[in-house]
Amino acid sequence: MTREAGVLLAISSLPSREGIGTLGEGAYDFVRFLSRAGYRVWQVLPLTPTREGNSPYSSVSATALNPLFIDLYDLAERGLLYEKEITFTPSAKVDYAAIIPEKDRLLRLAFSRFDLSDDGFCAFVEKGEYAEYAAFSTLSEAFGGKPFTEWEEGYDVCDRERIANFLGDHLHEYMYHLFTQYIFDLQWKKLKAFAGEHGVKLFGDMPIYVAMNSAEAYFHPELFLFDEARRPVKVAGVPPDYFNSEGQLWGNPLYDWEEMKKDGFSWWRDRIRRELTRFDILRIDHFRGLDRFYAIDVDAEDAKHGVWMAGPGAELFHGMLDLPIVAEDLGYIDESLKKMLDAVGFPGMKVYEFGLNGDPWCEHKPANYKENVVAYTGTHDNMPFRGALDELDESGIATATRDILVQATVLDVPLPAHLDIARKVGTGESADKAKQSKVDYLESLPPSAFLGKRTDMLTKAAARSLLASKARLAMIPMQDILALGADARMNTPALVSEDNWAWRLDKAALTDTLAAELKRDLKKAKRA
Repeated sequence: MTREAGVLLAISSLPSREGIGTLGEGAYDFVRFLSRAGYRVWQVLPLTPTREGNSPYSSVSATALNPLFIDLYDLAERGLLYEKEITFTPSAKVDYAAIIPEKDRLLRLAFSRFDLSDDGFCAFVEKGEYAEYAAFSTLSEAFGGKPFTEWEEGYDVCDRERIANFLGDHLHEYMYHLFTQYIFDLQWKKLKAFAGEHGVKLFGDMPIYVAMNSAEAYFHPELFLFDEARRPVKVAGVPPDYFNSEGQLWGNPLYDWEEMKKDGFSWWRDRIRRELTRFDILRIDHFRGLDRFYAIDVDAEDAKHGVWMAGPGAELFHGMLDLPIVAEDLGYIDESLKKMLDAVGFPGMKVYEFGLNGDPWCEHKPANYKENVVAYTGTHDNMPFRGALDELDESGIATATRDILVQATVLDVPLPAHLDIARKVGTGESADKAKQSKVDYLESLPPSAFLGKRTDMLTKAAARSLLASKARLAMIPMQDILALGADARMNTPALVSEDNWAWRLDKAALTDTLAAELKRDLKKAKRA
């Protein structure tokens, strides 16, 4: 991984005519924009099907692909739909309640016109990669969408012979779910090839856990820490941290690592390899849980009182250390995890937004980054950088502004006159002395000197400092590229809200002027 820059933007956030981002025209336009801007990496969120709450980190399958992202206009070109049949109400945000049933209706209509004897589709079905997802989805719909633990007639426990007979009676529904996976797979491979031709790498995100109501938990209970009734005793989460003082009670089933070890962690290793056929780079979310994981009693009301249990550690990645993997190592870091990160050598993450605390030695400040780092202004779980600044009280914004100006000075990032309050300091001195004089001057000023600065300009200065850092990969969410505020937040952790995962990019923002500005910034930072 060379010293590059990228943009974080979920597929769902892309501009489109379908009310949600798709693998269609908006995706190709975004790749072209990145190429013009000199950005070489596009990071997306997990591609897995969403469920209640619309979170891509809680899915019915760890490997399946979200039918909501299918480009219906591509299906029209294939003769499976008429364009006049594709009608969605334009919306600034994703209205999942309206889009999900309409998209399903149109996909089923396209399926009704699809030739099931198509050679490509037959080969795809024969491969069997999505068979368990399709079977689980078919069963789920037959039982009214209830969790599998509530399925009647004994189907709450996986009996493969009975399920095979059931699918024989529900073959049309089963094939429909395979059809959605087939079309997504075709569209994704085409987009990935297009991105490669334009010098853009696709950067994926893999959740560490699967949902309790998932194909994996149903078909492979042996992979999880379940009791004799195939129900969890403890579930996943994290203790209180930056995001939530109560901790986060995720509720996902926990892996039985001792059982997985017996076959060399084949399920996990196959999962990683599969994801790296889809992506050029892969982030493993909550990497900390692979060293030691936090286990919470299944009936607990919050995540304050869990216990730490041992994970597989570096052994999981034996023979895979050369893969382009990024370790999401945010949150609670202990010596055990540090040893594991040293052993595997994967780059970890730093988040500038965590560094606006007045501590000059904070590891999240760009001037302190080491090379083996993927650095972000913020992640999908953070408030957009400008929004975070806007929410600070007077003391907080003074501290944050001082930090941003000092970091820009140390990293030789040019500042606009509005922000460059130390521009006349150090005149006539050598470059190093002038820089130190400016830093000393900024640190000597009272907090009042840092009030009233435009937070959009501070956000752009922060992004440029990130680019100027030593980090091998600098990643900027599209919201921070545009210096948007709180209204553009993608997700608030531990909060179920219709605003989560709903933000969408306005196509009009992707101008040639912006691309040229971004390219100039990359050249100044020597990333282009």
